[in-house]
Amino acid sequence: MQSASFFNYRARVRYRAILCCFAVVVLTVQIALVPFAVSAQGANVGIDYNQIISDDELIDYQSMSEAEIQQFLEFKKSILATFYVTLDTGETVRASQIVYRASQAHRINPRFLLVLVQKEESLIEDPSPTNNQLDWATGYGCLDGQPCNERWRGFAKQVNSAAEQFRYYYEHIGEYNYQPGKSSYVDGMIVTPRNLVTAALYNYTPHLHGNELFKTIWHRYFGTPYPDGTLLQGKGEVGVWLVQNGVKRAFTSRIALVSRYNPDLVVTVDTSKLNPLPRGLDITFAAYSLLRNTKTGDTYLLTVDQKRRIVSPEVFKQIGFNPEEVQDATDEQLAAIPDGKPVTFEDAYPTGALLQDKTSAVLFYVEGTRRYPVLHKDIAAINYPGLKIVKTTPEKLSQYASGFPILLKDGILVKGRSAEVYVISNQKKRLITSEKAFNAIGYKWNSIVVTTDEVLAMHPTGDPILPQ
Repeated sequence: MQSASFFNYRARVRYRAILCCFAVVVLTVQIALVPFAVSAQGANVGIDYNQIISDDELIDYQSMSEAEIQQFLEFKKSILATFYVTLDTGETVRASQIVYRASQAHRINPRFLLVLVQKEESLIEDPSPTNNQLDWATGYGCLDGQPCNERWRGFAKQVNSAAEQFRYYYEHIGEYNYQPGKSSYVDGMIVTPRNLVTAALYNYTPHLHGNELFKTIWHRYFGTPYPDGTLLQGKGEVGVWLVQNGVKRAFTSRIALVSRYNPDLVVTVDTSKLNPLPRGLDITFAAYSLLRNTKTGDTYLLTVDQKRRIVSPEVFKQIGFNPEEVQDATDEQLAAIPDGKPVTFEDAYPTGALLQDKTSAVLFYVEGTRRYPVLHKDIAAINYPGLKIVKTTPEKLSQYASGFPILLKDGILVKGRSAEVYVISNQKKRLITSEKAFNAIGYKWNSIVVTTDEVLAMHPTGDPILPQ
């Protein structure tokens, strides 16, 4: 059955003959019932309800070949990868053929249709959908609180009709309630679509959550081509950016970069590919910098992504920090960095160390008061090339609290015994599906690290990287 978090959002088909008459009435009733509303821009952090995707993304009907659609379904282990339909003509075709034919006939992006069938009936990810889910794959012909129109039953009819409907929206949006630049109430919030496809999506599903779900799935399947952890540099530019959580973060100094990442992994791209990514917080200071708050006088140890307050001058002195290495930082700069645990007398290795049990030879990365198992020597060599292994006793290791095993860092390109190449992103291994996909991002072949299949198996499998 469908996951509880993926509600079925039946499409609201606006029959053209009656829509124009109802549009003004519906909006008037909504305004009367909702005396106060907030802007959809701030309804949910990270979601811009006024622009779900771009118009170009709707009509890019050549984004995937039929073979690439089939490959996508197979990588997703979707039931649609092995789902066949017998058409009225007697021809038996695969689901991927149906999606491809509909996309070409109506010049609608096949990716759009794939996201739609996941948003409406979870057909990409549900391992055992019902016949009802398959029969109403895109929710076409289904109105809230009413039985679906039997005329549109069937996977092929659903996909083709949805593609046709969105092409019609694109060319005749003026016939419908939701239009670009026109403000309307949606679930008590004001939405002003900035483009045609966003208006079309609200005409199809006039609810915030349904369109938020569409945008979330789109981003997960076909969002930025650059996985989290990718280092980007515009052609002819000096600066380097980190892709993280869907935004680009600027390294404002060379030391801020090299203290966290291998600069050999930087990917050079056209600046036009950088521009669409929203800008996040800059990365200003080197990892493991000592920072003094110019307002409060507090001193912090900056790790890779957290600040740890040093609780006293005595702790600062005992650990052996150098006062001459302390940098000034403003209250605003420090406020943007998440807090970690304070540095106390118990912190033997506040900047991290590799410790090996003399008895069992098990390796740990120790930072602060916690030890993290490093389950393979390749992980230690790849993640911590500058750290020497220090042998110690089991008794000393037992003084540290246990943490989760260390996995490969984000942004690492890695392969095992087979020819398949993965990129590590959010601690998952994501298969780069082809040479075309590899080159489209701008990866370098000499950046690939060879490891064991055992190390690869430690990492959960994430979404594959498809050609853009």
